[in-house]
Amino acid sequence: MPRMLRAFVKVARRIRRREDGVTAVEFALVAPVFLFLVFAILETSLMYVVATVMQGEVALTTRIIRTGQLQQEDDSIAAFRDLLCENLDNVLNCDNIIIDVRTFDDFGEIDLDDFVDEDGNASGNEFSPGSAGEIVVVRVAYQYNIVTPYLDEFLPTDANGNLMLFAGTAFKNEPFENAL
Repeated sequence: MPRMLRAFVKVARRIRRREDGVTAVEFALVAPVFLFLVFAILETSLMYVVATVMQGEVALTTRIIRTGQLQQEDDSIAAFRDLLCENLDNVLNCDNIIIDVRTFDDFGEIDLDDFVDEDGNASGNEFSPGSAGEIVVVRVAYQYNIVTPYLDEFLPTDANGNLMLFAGTAFKNEPFENAL
């Protein structure tokens, strides 16, 4: 066996026996997947917190519609948005909120069209808080910007990587005609 080939075989055996960098190589292979999972779990948890807080605030804010207080305001949509965003500003940007309020005579008549298009823009939304005894459906949409890379591949997002979060409620207005 030629001397050069013997030297090469000797070096190859020595390298094969060494295990100094095995842990680093294994970490380099596993770390990106592990970190993606950690950040995906954190971001998904934050999405659920935002959606839950948004649903709670919609339920609280619609009380002023139900009791007729909002209908007495000059600019009712601005008053509703201000009250809704008063507590939501802690968890989301209210500039990305889309509000849709519709009235119906009976719960069986509720037929809702989309109020957000596939790009996340307002489309056909209304603001009609109704009068005493009417059925009111309030829907709120928020464009949640996904930060974790590649997470938008697993979620239904728009072209910009935003996920639409929705909150809503339906109720019958109280008989507030004789209210203060």
